[in-house]
Amino acid sequence: MRRDLPDVSDADRKKDKQGMIPVIHLGFLSIPTFFLIISLSLSALLVFLSFRVDQFGNDRQIAFHIALLLMVGGFVGGRLLHVFYEEWPYYAADPKLILYFWNGGFVYYGGFLLAWPLVWGFCRLKKESFLKWADFFAPLLSLSHALGRLGCVLAGCCFGQYCDLPWAVSGRHPTATYLMVGEFFIFLILLFLEKSFLKDKKTIAGHLFYKWIFLHALLRYVVEFYRDDFRGVFVQIPALGSVSISQALCLGLMLLSLIAFIKLRKN
Repeated sequence: MRRDLPDVSDADRKKDKQGMIPVIHLGFLSIPTFFLIISLSLSALLVFLSFRVDQFGNDRQIAFHIALLLMVGGFVGGRLLHVFYEEWPYYAADPKLILYFWNGGFVYYGGFLLAWPLVWGFCRLKKESFLKWADFFAPLLSLSHALGRLGCVLAGCCFGQYCDLPWAVSGRHPTATYLMVGEFFIFLILLFLEKSFLKDKKTIAGHLFYKWIFLHALLRYVVEFYRDDFRGVFVQIPALGSVSISQALCLGLMLLSLIAFIKLRKN
């Protein structure tokens, strides 16, 4: 259950982040750690994508076009949901700040919800199987999320509630670390399942993708209970009580994946 917490000042929150590395200083150059991690992660993921294309014999051009759509959709969608959902009064007062993305402000599910229809539309245009490519990219999506959370860990964002557990960081739940480690395990599970599916010639396209959707949403739903950063407006769901918008989306994605499993089995 979510417990009530005392009001915490901005100064206290900054103290809680001591020990993190939000900015890396290289002489006259200062680089936001989050964007450095994201840049390095994307580079590594593109190399991994190239390896997987050769491994599975897929169309290289289609694969990298989809990767580009995922990056653009993730960036634009993540930024827009932050602007219009989390901090609209702030940006409405000075709209040009919307373009100052280097100051931070992205919502993962915003990027996810925009990238999905972009890739689906592209696959329809190219007469490619969306679910086949979704299965192919599922491990990459999982690994990208795990690596992205490393940026959150170093930047000190997405912090958790106060606790006195032995692994607490600055007296708080290391929720970004929970997500990073949890998603990395999901990535390993997907690789194991993928190897098993390759041996089973009857495996239907979409199984791996929807398994990732379910596991990722379940992980995010649980960890959300321990977060203490701004979560936006909470909604009431019968039998579950008050949940964040992210948790509501997680429940929707878990339900979607279960329905998809049923349909795939019927097919």
